[in-house]
Amino acid sequence: MRRTQTMPASSPEEIPGMIAQAFNTNDPQAMLDLFEPTGVLITPPSGKPVAGIAAVTNELMAMFQVIRSADIEMTSAVRSGDLAMTHADWKLQGVDADGTPVELAGRGTVVSRLQPDATWRIVFDDPVGV
Repeated sequence: MRRTQTMPASSPEEIPGMIAQAFNTNDPQAMLDLFEPTGVLITPPSGKPVAGIAAVTNELMAMFQVIRSADIEMTSAVRSGDLAMTHADWKLQGVDADGTPVELAGRGTVVSRLQPDATWRIVFDDPVGV
């Protein structure tokens, strides 16, 4: 897995594209950098929530072992103060450890929060539900 130079999200609307870029460049750290330290990820396809950067890291590392490409299109965004909610349609493709093709698709929700440094970070990432 390679590490690319990433900039923090300057708006919540940038986050879905940054997630896609992380998958498409096989850079899990770029995606982890989008989360708050106490952020929550709902893991597909089980829908199991994991909280905190250590647990999110474990889940994302497993996903990045399989997923090789992502197409994510934001469909809506709404803000209230320092919180934002975005919805996106996504498709992920890859190959599992046995060489079997993997294709996942869905519609997800990301809740992000404005940080003191004017960047936005993920509070909740639920790719399996809107």
